[in-house]
Amino acid sequence: MNPARVASQNSRAVILLTLFLTIAGAIASVALPSSIYPPLQFPRVVVIAHAGTLPANSMTLTVARPIEQAIMEVPGIRRVRSRTFRGASEISAQFDPATDMIVALQQVQSRIAEIRSTLPAETDLTVDRLTPAAFPMYSFNLVGGLSAAELNDIAFYDIRPAISRVPGVGNVEVLSSDTREIEVIVDPGKMRAANLTVDDVAGALKSANQLTPVGRYADNGLQHLVLSSGLWDSVADISRTPIVVKDGATLRVGDIATVALGAPVALAAERLVRWADKGGAWMIQTGESVKRCSKSRVAALVVGALFTAFSPRVAAANTLFRAS
Repeated sequence: MNPARVASQNSRAVILLTLFLTIAGAIASVALPSSIYPPLQFPRVVVIAHAGTLPANSMTLTVARPIEQAIMEVPGIRRVRSRTFRGASEISAQFDPATDMIVALQQVQSRIAEIRSTLPAETDLTVDRLTPAAFPMYSFNLVGGLSAAELNDIAFYDIRPAISRVPGVGNVEVLSSDTREIEVIVDPGKMRAANLTVDDVAGALKSANQLTPVGRYADNGLQHLVLSSGLWDSVADISRTPIVVKDGATLRVGDIATVALGAPVALAAERLVRWADKGGAWMIQTGESVKRCSKSRVAALVVGALFTAFSPRVAAANTLFRAS
């Protein structure tokens, strides 16, 4: 069969088919997604573990190695690597390229949940797969006439929710070296004189700051719950918290300790609001919307605050877009 002869004999059908394919291609070209940074699938799951100030050797033995062993049992795993230093470990699991990463992530989470009870009690775990959305698109630095802890509260409770509502925005993180904290500084001499330990003081504070149901009663066909509240409303309430009763006298926190506002030990010198995009979001347009939203929120909340933005990825996208 000669294709040229068949096409010549059916010229009208060939022309109609060509027009149909041309129109279909034009319609599809409008709907096709486009991006300078195309969506990628990385066959990698990352586990980040924080355990306070535990030494690096102890982190390796009690946290990193058990997690590595658990991840090695997941089907499709190729390589597991870890980096450990004081108080933190990063375990990276590399899978076969053909692995379904959604299923792999669930299996890794399941394996880690099985060994969770064997890890130190204060260990904080984050398990997530590596995607382009994990990398920050914009970073904002917030400075002003307030303390670092107050700026952190504004960033977390006001700016972060506002940025999250902008279309195209994915994960939003607030990184800060100073957060609000109340410190109870115990006097060693007074504590020894009262025959107490730091654990006794910590246990008393933990048991006092509770909201406990104590009963219920019926009234007009409704059941009412009775709550007993020991929640603190101020720093002074913490000082009045009882620790122990000795010889008919109540020993309170303020008798052996000083309660004051403070901040945790600074392990990083950052005070940033950082966000990543959702897959398929147009980063330049989304970035401009985020900047407008953030600056308006800061202007309404903090007088004299400086809100600066920087993003190498968005700057590169702008350059490529203008050059095209």
